[in-house]
Amino acid sequence: DPQSALDLIKRVAVRFPEAPEVRAAYAVLLSAGGDAVAAQRKFLEIPDRARLKYVDTAYLTQTIAWPPAMRDELGKITQAVGDATRSVAN
Repeated sequence: DPQSALDLIKRVAVRFPEAPEVRAAYAVLLSAGGDAVAAQRKFLEIPDRARLKYVDTAYLTQTIAWPPAMRDELGKITQAVGDATRSVAN
């Protein structure tokens, strides 16, 4: 249930407000709920270098093992904020 997931991530974000993984997951849930602007704002709270990990498919599939639906939604966010064409090496 999307609302339960959003409620859970809000509680986790209170406990770990600076964690990039929490901010990214929160952004994905906001985007999935139709609030693209809030999702982009939340995603941009992640420091630039840490944020670029979220365009790395290996990181998303092997390190944090996000499901395809979350990766797809994250792709929309990274595209919108301009990170989709960047890499950690840039």
